[in-house]
Amino acid sequence: MAALQKIRNQSTLLVVIIALGLFAFIFPWGEVSTFVNKLRDKAFVVDGEVVTTKSYSDRISEFENFQKMMTGQSSLDEATTSQIRESVYQQMVKEMLLDEEAEKLGLAVTSEELNDMVYGPVVAPILYQIPFFANPQTGQFDKTYLMQFLSEINQDPNSYPENQRGEIMARRQVWAFIQNMMKYQRLEEKYASLVAGTFVPSQTEAKATFEDGKKVADIAYVSQKYSSIADSTIQVSDKEIKDLYDQRKNNFKLDTDLRKISYFIKEVVPSDEDYAVVEKEINDVYEKLKTTENAAGLVNEYSASQYVDVSYRVSSLPLDMRAFVESSSVGAVQAPVREDQSFLTYKVLDKINIADSVQLQMIPLPQGMDEKSAAFMTDSLLSVIKGGKEFGAIADELYPGSNGGSLGWVNEISLVRAGMSAKEIFGATKGEILNLTVNGARQLIKIADKTAPVAKVKLAIVEMPVIISDKTQNSIDNELNQFVAENGNLENFDKAALDKGYPVMTNVTVHPSEFSLGQAVGTRTVIHWAFNGKEGEVKKFDLSDKRVVAVIRKEIKGDYIPVSEVSSSLKAEILANKKAEKIITDLKAKNLTSLDAYAQNLDVKIDTANFVTFQTNNITGVGYEPVMNVYSKAGELNKVSSPLKGRTGVYVVEVKSRTEEAKEFDFATSKQAIRQNNMYQLMSQSLSVLRDKVGVEDNRVKFW
Repeated sequence: MAALQKIRNQSTLLVVIIALGLFAFIFPWGEVSTFVNKLRDKAFVVDGEVVTTKSYSDRISEFENFQKMMTGQSSLDEATTSQIRESVYQQMVKEMLLDEEAEKLGLAVTSEELNDMVYGPVVAPILYQIPFFANPQTGQFDKTYLMQFLSEINQDPNSYPENQRGEIMARRQVWAFIQNMMKYQRLEEKYASLVAGTFVPSQTEAKATFEDGKKVADIAYVSQKYSSIADSTIQVSDKEIKDLYDQRKNNFKLDTDLRKISYFIKEVVPSDEDYAVVEKEINDVYEKLKTTENAAGLVNEYSASQYVDVSYRVSSLPLDMRAFVESSSVGAVQAPVREDQSFLTYKVLDKINIADSVQLQMIPLPQGMDEKSAAFMTDSLLSVIKGGKEFGAIADELYPGSNGGSLGWVNEISLVRAGMSAKEIFGATKGEILNLTVNGARQLIKIADKTAPVAKVKLAIVEMPVIISDKTQNSIDNELNQFVAENGNLENFDKAALDKGYPVMTNVTVHPSEFSLGQAVGTRTVIHWAFNGKEGEVKKFDLSDKRVVAVIRKEIKGDYIPVSEVSSSLKAEILANKKAEKIITDLKAKNLTSLDAYAQNLDVKIDTANFVTFQTNNITGVGYEPVMNVYSKAGELNKVSSPLKGRTGVYVVEVKSRTEEAKEFDFATSKQAIRQNNMYQLMSQSLSVLRDKVGVEDNRVKFW
């Protein structure tokens, strides 16, 4: 009975458990998870409009494909990828801001405008920067190549061989990318013009600006730099720093969260044992190289770089290699030497005197021709040339704009990289025409000219890099893992790292958009972690060539940067002001009346600066010092100024001469000049104001 009663008492609980089980079985948790993930999937948000990680990634891929096609690269390095990622973000934000403002203002870029920017007399500026549209001979934009490009991509892809269709579709995507850039470049110009139009200089302002530019002065001066007074001699209180912070608080607005971290980097380099292994191996290769009849095969078997059958100009070799070559005979072998993270040995195969470079002209036959047709065409062309027609004239007829088929001056290495036979071309005489097959295509190549013979050498070079062994990497990882285990907390990190001799960087402020920690390539992953980890967390990062150990010291959030984070710069400003007061007070008390007297008293020489106007931004020998601009315009001629407070020191100035340009004031011209000077500044400021007004939330660091 007791057991039965116990079951009855638990029956309600059992019913609840069973009901929850059934509910869990039938409830669409997958849909809920998808919904939650969508809510979180915000790469960034502009005025409430969400850009998903996919949309952002798609635009990055477009830019990367564009970059690859423009440069001919198959892959991009990390620095380029990071720059593209930031450029895409800035461009997408700008586009969204411009779209919103354009709709309000009735601005648009029509298809007719885009068409005119391509086919009209004045093409879009961006087209001048696209390599596809440049004449290969001049390197300059040529509309002929633009029209040719458009003609090709507008053809039906099915009219091309199957192996070329992908290229046509890729070029279409690139053109769509270019058109989008053209559109927003024009839209930005329209908006900038509209914004600049809201700024209307008055006649008084235009006249003042005109007069400022007319007066040109030659000045002499002496100075005492603030750095001449030790900071320790000047007292700055916390209250003074806080008061200045409050005055400048709007300068310290935060547009995103920041993090403070400490970290150190340990480079992963080969150990002495790793070097010893490779040194033994290359010594064995050295012995084989001395006796082998197949040096090229030995190079291909052991060297990091394959053998290249070319000769090198002796005078261009590194000094050590040059000295060995000049003092050795054919067959000599250099004993292994260590260079950076590699060992090197090489054998002198031949010494010759031949041209260092040749000047070539080329007539390539169309690709896809069968051997019989190609042979017939080359024979026909050679017959025409033998009949007296110039090689270059035929090249221009077949390929207009080819500049006579000129390839310019090339050396042996360039020819090999292009898939040509350097031996055959350099062995030909000046004026000779060769019928060659290069990369599967028949070509006629003329030796237009050759340089005078120089001393050259053919070398079999074996280079063996020292590879970091697993044992070495494991040793480094074990060492750092132990450090993290023993010092994985905020309090011990900096001191323990210093005690261990690690080059620790302490209290570094990190922005979420930074590509890397300083110049350390590949460390974006550390920044990503810093914004997604917890304060006090310590982590080791295993990168390909280095290890990074870091601690998250502090999260900086809120509307403003805390005074503690900017106190050092504020203190420096207060110190400069106090030093200026001290220097000025001391100098005035001496009642000095000439520059010579000031120079003797300060133990400095008198310096000069010529052609200074009120608008000179960078004064020779001084830099940016507005106080000197003002005195060059308003200072009394041939009279020594009182000590003047500058940005980097105190100056005493004398205007030695002042001239005024004889030109008439034209209000319309001056007004236009002022508007033009302010146009891009106003544009930049207006977009910045728009960003602040609508709000831009950058969440990319959560994902990358």
